[in-house]
Amino acid sequence: MNAPGVQAKKTGKRVKRGKCLQVMTYPRKRSKALLVQAARDLGRPLSSFMILSSLMAAAKLRGCEIQELIPRDELEQYRAARVDRGGSFRATRGSVNRRPKST
Repeated sequence: MNAPGVQAKKTGKRVKRGKCLQVMTYPRKRSKALLVQAARDLGRPLSSFMILSSLMAAAKLRGCEIQELIPRDELEQYRAARVDRGGSFRATRGSVNRRPKST
């Protein structure tokens, strides 16, 4: 049996070299819930949360600060990313665009 992501890896959309990175992970249910909740508590997308956490671990291994590993503007992009918890488009705009029922 193939891993779930193999087909996507073979037939996925091609991008220019260096433009993106696809990471396939398969966390267990409790681990995934813990990561998602921690990212939500900080108001960050899960991807930014995981990248920052990985950078902190890499910096600790090298005995330095994150700022020494990557440029400041790149680091700020990960820290500034926020998740809008306003609800889905339908939930927020659906009631505004309703037409009155014809009688």
